[in-house]
Amino acid sequence: MKLSSVVALAVLLIVLVSALHLHVQRERLDAFIEGQRNCERGWIHTVTFSTMVDIQFHSKNALGALDSNSTAVFNLSTVELEGDFLSLLNHLIETADYLELDTFNDSVLVMVDTGPCLDFLNVSRTAFINGTANVSAVREGLSLIHDFATEWRENGDYPSEELLKANAELQRKCGALVPKVVSP
Repeated sequence: MKLSSVVALAVLLIVLVSALHLHVQRERLDAFIEGQRNCERGWIHTVTFSTMVDIQFHSKNALGALDSNSTAVFNLSTVELEGDFLSLLNHLIETADYLELDTFNDSVLVMVDTGPCLDFLNVSRTAFINGTANVSAVREGLSLIHDFATEWRENGDYPSEELLKANAELQRKCGALVPKVVSP
């Protein structure tokens, strides 16, 4: 064999080994990225599920306080619910990010917003403590919140766009109840 043939064979062998090495590294990187995504999905599922349990529990307590006319328990339960909805906001933003939705898009912002339920809870608490609340409107809103949390705790698939859409619908309904809470 001539020297040029040996050099050409050596170069070809180096190129083949390098290509194989790059392929193996790419497979490892893809597996790592998939593992990261699975971990992120598991995290979002866990914290969202936990928040749904909290929302379900605190809304049930608020409904019980409403029935027993206990302002102290109602106050505490609605304050806890506000914290739950702030946590849910974070989880919904994480969900939108995980789903690679444009979080600066107005329609996505509507789906992750929890402000209307927070407004409903704040207005309801103030009106109930002052004795001026339309109790049926407050009960309706708390029941909506409780049913939402129960449904998503029992049957929820998250992270999912369906949860974001369901949240937007809940927020729309809570927002519509705000004026009814303060008027008989």
